Amino acid sequence: MAGQSQGADTTVATPSIENPGFFRRTFLGEYPSPRTAVILSLVLPGAGQVYNKKWWKLPIAYGVLGTLIYLEVKNVHQYRALRNNYKWAVDDDPTTNPTPPYNRLSASALREYRDQSRNRVERNALGIGLAYLLTAADAFVDAHLARFDVEESLSGRLRPSVRLGVGGMPVLGIEISTNLSK
Repeated sequence: MAGQSQGADTTVATPSIENPGFFRRTFLGEYPSPRTAVILSLVLPGAGQVYNKKWWKLPIAYGVLGTLIYLEVKNVHQYRALRNNYKWAVDDDPTTNPTPPYNRLSASALREYRDQSRNRVERNALGIGLAYLLTAADAFVDAHLARFDVEESLSGRLRPSVRLGVGGMPVLGIEISTNLSK
């Protein structure tokens, strides 16, 4: 076997992956992409949490949003009943009277309850919007922190502390010490 090398061929063919999957590489960048997470969460609340593989957050997001939406529907129904009964109480038409149990209230009391009910509707609508945005913000932050490197060299310690305050009186507190060296 003259002229032939006795060494084996050391090149190894690596298979190429044409479609690595949605969770590895998305249409907007590397997984997990904060941009993708927030877009998904804005399109469908909770979708950003699913994208980030934080499945346990999904019942919390839908529980909060579901409760707020239920309360909004209930409050809107109550507001409309109070609004209609107030209108019937103040019009000069003797054929329109407030319905029970609102017929026991005066017009001024109906107006006050109507205004309170409207405030509840508006505050609840703000709560729904805030919960919706917090769901998107949580998905965004979680995607950012997915690649956050926490090394073993990071450490912290809490311990009680006594310092002199105003007038030389001792003040109790908590001291936080961190060690960021490698």
